Amino acid sequence: MDARGKPSRSGRGWEVRSGSVTGRLLAVAAVLVAAVILLLPVSRGAREAARRSQCANNLKSIGRAIDAYSREHGSLPTPFSVDADGHPLHSWRVLLLPYFDDVAAAGAIDVEKRWDDPANATAGLATAEPYRCPSLRAPAGTTTYQLVVSPEGLVRPDRSATREEAASADRNTILVIEVPEGRAVPWMGGGDAGVEVLMGSDEGCHPGGVMALFADGSIDFLHIGSLPLDVRRSLITPEADTPPGSFDLP
Repeated sequence: MDARGKPSRSGRGWEVRSGSVTGRLLAVAAVLVAAVILLLPVSRGAREAARRSQCANNLKSIGRAIDAYSREHGSLPTPFSVDADGHPLHSWRVLLLPYFDDVAAAGAIDVEKRWDDPANATAGLATAEPYRCPSLRAPAGTTTYQLVVSPEGLVRPDRSATREEAASADRNTILVIEVPEGRAVPWMGGGDAGVEVLMGSDEGCHPGGVMALFADGSIDFLHIGSLPLDVRRSLITPEADTPPGSFDLP
């Protein structure tokens, strides 16, 4: 005690009080740490749900553009445009640009020159917004949205289905599928490996599956790892009915 009857800083009373405060602070800190740890999975899950929702919106925009393209041209887009000699110029993604609400990217591309021509280098590095999945970590200028190109599908190597053929296709026929980021391609000129992914992959850009655009314009999240090969094959073929309950909705 000092002369005023108060505990000195070196006295036992101060030590007890100090220890009590420290204990309470440690307890509060432990509670906060535990809360943060518990909230981390929820936060990550919420972010992924938001990214998956944006990915679905991208595919909806692509679906609307395909529909508008088919109304004007009478058929689905071909995998790529060609020059007078039949050499590939640009992917179907470039063909669809005029049918999106924002056509700024279309004006920056010289469609008379190949997608990888120096004149198109700047546009090639800036992926048009509908073609970039928010979960994609691949380099700029790439995309994971690819057509399902197959001799058995709506889009074939030699021709694309007419608007009437597409309209009469089974609802469960896939047009565009999201591939794993390891298969990302240049958005202006990359190829399409949708069939290979559908038949041989168990993952996509999102945990647990892939996003897909179907012939009727709907979007579904496929838990692809649980789909038997015969079901996957049926998702390619317009005439085949897909067994009910073969995939899960978002």
